[in-house]
Amino acid sequence: MSDIFVDPVTKDIYYIEQRASESGRYVILSNQTQSEVFAKDFNARTRVHEYGGAAAIAYNGTVYSSNFADFLVYAAKDGKIKPITPEDPKKIYRYADFCVHPVHTDLLVAILEDHTHDTPQTVRNSLCVINSTATAVTSLVCTEDAQREFYAALTFSPSGDKLAWQFWEHPDMPWEGGQLYVADVHYNSNTHTLSLSKTKLVAGSANTISACYPLWASNDKLLFTSDEGEEGNRFANLWEYTQARTKPVLSSVVQQDFCMPPWTLGNYPFALLDDNGTKAICVAWRGGRSVLYVVDITTGSYKEIKDESFDFVVIEHVRRMSDYTFVFTGMRSNAPGAAMLCTLTGPSFVPDFQVLKSTASTSAAPFPEGIISLPTPLELKLADNRIVHAVYYAPNNPAYAGSSISNEKPPCVLGVHGGPTGLETQSLKWLKQYFTSRGYAWLDINYSGSSCYGRAYVERLKGNWGITDVSDCIEAVQSPELRSLIDTKRIAIRGGSSGGYTTLAAISLASSAASKTKFFASATSNFGISNLELLADDSHKFELMYMIKLLGGTKEEIPHVYHDRSPVYFSARIETPLLVLQGNDDRVVPPAQSWTIIDGVIKNKGRVEAHFFDGEQHGWRASNTIKRTIEFEREWYEKSMVRTSVSK
Repeated sequence: MSDIFVDPVTKDIYYIEQRASESGRYVILSNQTQSEVFAKDFNARTRVHEYGGAAAIAYNGTVYSSNFADFLVYAAKDGKIKPITPEDPKKIYRYADFCVHPVHTDLLVAILEDHTHDTPQTVRNSLCVINSTATAVTSLVCTEDAQREFYAALTFSPSGDKLAWQFWEHPDMPWEGGQLYVADVHYNSNTHTLSLSKTKLVAGSANTISACYPLWASNDKLLFTSDEGEEGNRFANLWEYTQARTKPVLSSVVQQDFCMPPWTLGNYPFALLDDNGTKAICVAWRGGRSVLYVVDITTGSYKEIKDESFDFVVIEHVRRMSDYTFVFTGMRSNAPGAAMLCTLTGPSFVPDFQVLKSTASTSAAPFPEGIISLPTPLELKLADNRIVHAVYYAPNNPAYAGSSISNEKPPCVLGVHGGPTGLETQSLKWLKQYFTSRGYAWLDINYSGSSCYGRAYVERLKGNWGITDVSDCIEAVQSPELRSLIDTKRIAIRGGSSGGYTTLAAISLASSAASKTKFFASATSNFGISNLELLADDSHKFELMYMIKLLGGTKEEIPHVYHDRSPVYFSARIETPLLVLQGNDDRVVPPAQSWTIIDGVIKNKGRVEAHFFDGEQHGWRASNTIKRTIEFEREWYEKSMVRTSVSK
């Protein structure tokens, strides 16, 4: 389930699901009719920031959506579908994060990403107004530095007199130095368009404080998340802005993040519960899992929502439906996820959860009873007494009793998440279950730099990418807790994107303890980074300067660091059998990143196998690709680290 959204006027609910069986097409479904809103070839996806998100909204019976096929924006109402942005045969312009003006409802503000000069250094981001009646687009906010700038989370005040948005610029990411701006909105009746004045910075600071997810509680109060606070005690909590002041909503800092980093657009972690804007339903992260709180904005108090039927470990896309009723997408550890509706009743906010649509496939064969391996969260104490978070999945299959070898411990797949400042959640993922049901243990490492454990944990990776993430993975599997559970001589390290980079770094870099001996029995890089120098020039705009903080400077300032942490230059050290999987259309980590490491391993007579996939971008979307990559990975581990016989 990619998204869920609510028409604020009609209260109709819509959701977007991704269909692997249709080459990863994104489909908008009406909860009321359970049918597609657009045509069968429509792909409700945007490539703004490459990672997309916020591709569609609904307002007063009309659904607006970007179409991945031609990059135009379309409107659908009562079965009639029409484009509302001008023809764009060269696919130069991308749109996302739409917001309808509450008075002049045929006017939408949106992010406009201009690829006229289509290089990472020249793509321009701005805000625009889409006139859905005239099929016209006009500029709203655009500066001379648009090639360095980004926008997100556009939101009108209830009266339409003010507009708020998030802004950041290179080298920040939105969770590092996201800033919130508020401006007065003016309507020109002669031109039927909007303009802004008195633009004011209200929260966040470049490089130091991140403010995200603005949402109006009333015409003069804006809610948002911010990690402003005392050093060492900085967590993204709920804040508010009024003309009088900007302040935290909660009476004291809650040492939990009330949001995930906004890698994609539109993934709001909270929503208002009443028309007066006095209470909000908020998602926070505790121990790597989502928890729900009702926050009283007037008193600064909060109450956790607990219920026997509440077993979601990841809650996203929280949207208001009506008073004390909201929707969200949820994921479980022990069952497929779902689009959910929740109503809170009484002074204790007793929840009633209702499944709107499950992510379970109706055509899939049922899984055997008791086959799912449940996550066990771990806090591992490593060198210097630093805590690193991990999640362990034991081998599990009710059809098998286990090994016939006395005291044998299982081989283990060590998963490294992407980002690198991402988070590996505890939600059910069939890839992990595929391996645990076949006798493997699975271990996820939320290494130093991972999100949702506070800003200090994220900033452990500053200047240390390729060092700290690698050492955390190596030390974690050598910890007493893990040595008692797994066979440390039969560990496969694997990851995608930056997780693929950590994988390659672990088996190659001179700084990695695992490259000095064949520490890992096997490795898999899914569209992993091998050359940081190349990535600094060739990645997409959103992450073009991400590495500056992760490595401690630009490649011109510290060329030795970019060289010494690029696995491609150390391929001669790779003794671990390596599987490489790569999409040929990947713009985030281009195929050259995989080809160079493959060539290096072959040149040095190492053991490598590679598979490239046409039509795939950053991450697998087509069902056939997903199936093949899993099978390739299983076969690789069987060839490289699984015992086929027992010597006597």
